[in-house]
Amino acid sequence: METDAQLKEIASDLQGVLGAARGRLAGLSDEAVLELMADFEAVARLASAGGVLTAGEVGVRSRPELGDEGLSRSQNFTSPVKLVSNVTGASARTCKARLDLGGKLRGAVLLGGGEGPAPFPLVGQKLNEGVLGVEAAAAIVGRCNELADRGCSADVVAGAEETLVDQTIACRFTADETAKLAIHLREVLDPDGAEPRDEVLQMQRSLTIALAPDGMYRGTIALAPEQGGVWLASIQAMQSPRVTGPRFLDEDECVAQMVTADTRTQAQKNADTVTELIARAAGADDMPRINGAIATVNVHMTLDDLEKGRGVGWIDGIDQPVPASTIAQLRCSSPVAATLFGDKGEVLYHGKAKRLFTAAQNRALAARDGGCVWPNCDRPPSFCETHHANEWVADDHPPGRTDIDNGVLLCHFHHSHLHKSPWKLTMYEGVPHLIPPRWVDTEQTPIPTTRRRTIQRPAA
Repeated sequence: METDAQLKEIASDLQGVLGAARGRLAGLSDEAVLELMADFEAVARLASAGGVLTAGEVGVRSRPELGDEGLSRSQNFTSPVKLVSNVTGASARTCKARLDLGGKLRGAVLLGGGEGPAPFPLVGQKLNEGVLGVEAAAAIVGRCNELADRGCSADVVAGAEETLVDQTIACRFTADETAKLAIHLREVLDPDGAEPRDEVLQMQRSLTIALAPDGMYRGTIALAPEQGGVWLASIQAMQSPRVTGPRFLDEDECVAQMVTADTRTQAQKNADTVTELIARAAGADDMPRINGAIATVNVHMTLDDLEKGRGVGWIDGIDQPVPASTIAQLRCSSPVAATLFGDKGEVLYHGKAKRLFTAAQNRALAARDGGCVWPNCDRPPSFCETHHANEWVADDHPPGRTDIDNGVLLCHFHHSHLHKSPWKLTMYEGVPHLIPPRWVDTEQTPIPTTRRRTIQRPAA
């Protein structure tokens, strides 16, 4: 086939171009690299248009009414998506997108087997010319189809198509910008369509969480627009650093900040933030109570393991164990009903912990510390947990003693980090000090925290 031979020749030529470009890429100027990228994208757009074109044909030849004689089923594939994926090696999601766009750009199949007029001729033309990308084309077609489904006239739909195509090309919009413009234009042309669309979205909202074999709890989430707005606004507010004035750091602070930098990914920060939001809401005064108590974590652990800070604990309702460091963190600031067992499994103690700092004590700590005391952390007091600087199992701090001079504010991340890392925190002359591990400082010289607002600075 002539077309097939031409494409193979083009692919061979492109391989040569790629090899040559790779060899001289490092020597190109910035402008030349960007120009080369644009050239490759132009070629990729044309290739993608061909993928959409052929996928649309596969979709037509695999339509359900053809039954076993359809292309995909005759090739022993249960769906055209699986057939296209097998031929191209692309993901099922990508292949479905190609099939959807290719099908929408084709005219209807006529009774005689022919093809009717293309519903979006301008999009198809610019796509084939390589001046319109596949993602932008899909956004335009999708929104224009919604207008047609809502009963807008053919002239209105054609006008919307022309506007979106012209603006995308003339303004050099990205696919994301085109998608936003298409949504805005849809709302202008069909303002009454928002209500039924929202009803569909509301029906699709969901949140599922299940225990995975590896011990993680995994799930899926789908939020309606206003719910997504609440989530995003809350997450952004809690992750946004507070406005603080500039200050100079001494050598000890620089070392602490360099070694204890927050290395979490954004996804990990999001998970921690939502967990913190839920925990804070669960402890609010107006939240429902169970037997007069707020949401309580029930922990089972042996007394020996708890005192020595080793082994694991078990939380009611959770099949996977948690390490001793996590139990220690929970006991600092979370309502915990601890059930302690002896060596033979006998229950030694069962009851609620009474070692949490009171609201008045926490207010005093907030006024004193001003937020998380970890170097360079900007979390305010309302986002912090209270940590016992000298643990309850220490000789000089017997169980049950919860004093302000032993309390320190830490955000959830640094609280967890402290319990699980070789860094230690202790009180010295009323000031919390971080003790670095030996691999940071062989002398393990205590580093005073500087967020503490009541530290008296020496006179100049």
